[in-house]
Amino acid sequence: MLDSKFISAVITAAGSGRRMNSQINKPFLNIRGKKVIELTLDTLTKIDVFDEIILVIRKDDEDEIKKIIKGYAREIKYVYGSSTRELSTFEGLKALNSKCELVLTHDGVRPFASRELFYRVLEDLKSYKAVISATKTKDTIKIVDEDMVVDFTPNRDYVYNIQTPQAFDKNILFSMYEKYVKSEFKITDDSQLFEFFHRDIPVKIVSGEYSNIKITTREDILFAEAYLAEKRI
Repeated sequence: MLDSKFISAVITAAGSGRRMNSQINKPFLNIRGKKVIELTLDTLTKIDVFDEIILVIRKDDEDEIKKIIKGYAREIKYVYGSSTRELSTFEGLKALNSKCELVLTHDGVRPFASRELFYRVLEDLKSYKAVISATKTKDTIKIVDEDMVVDFTPNRDYVYNIQTPQAFDKNILFSMYEKYVKSEFKITDDSQLFEFFHRDIPVKIVSGEYSNIKITTREDILFAEAYLAEKRI
């Protein structure tokens, strides 16, 4: 519970290993003896405010997931995902307990988000309807046209790299997803829905963590192995 409100966590873990040229789906890649999704769940299951945790998985991974969730003391439910990360999130939202009022979404392949980061996001959810984690960009960003010619350079002071966890008023997020699936819009994170459907509702950013990477390419595996090695020293 958060301020006596039922809060759920939806963890998307339906990704493939396509961009990594791997036959193993990303959530099940092994990093120093643990699967990526296990590292994520190790943190999430220690956050006591969640009233339920729902994993969104590929149907082909069901047997593997069943083995993994048996290793945790608390209940972890799962549902099948869809063709994209966003549509998979919607499948998770549709499976939420009817009592759910607040929902946190997180990428299952971001295994290094700290408990402190989750709590920071949830703390601001007491004052906002939408809260996301993000890090200030370290690089100069260029906006280009379709010919890969530079159009302009945004002020780096106002450019942030968006991460998960993100947290929302469940009813607002769900209603926007219902509109989204019938639209021609394309989003790359849940909070982008507010830019299309609810610009009147502010989306609050809290400071993320540069170590909170998304496991996407082989280079990310190298970082993850080094990061875990350093943590275990």
